[in-house]
Amino acid sequence: MQKQPNRFIAPIVIAGITVGFLVSAYKFVFAKPKDEATKHKSEDMQVIAPDQIDAAP
Repeated sequence: MQKQPNRFIAPIVIAGITVGFLVSAYKFVFAKPKDEATKHKSEDMQVIAPDQIDAAP
């Protein structure tokens, strides 16, 4: 007599994989482009060039 397959775990595994796929697809479709994100960060931070630094002799 062969053992029956587990009918409880398989649907949970399939649902988990499906949800993970849908979440990753949602993030891919609705993600902001990275160039905009880095543009805003670079505007917020002030970069001081080495020739602008006042060094004591």
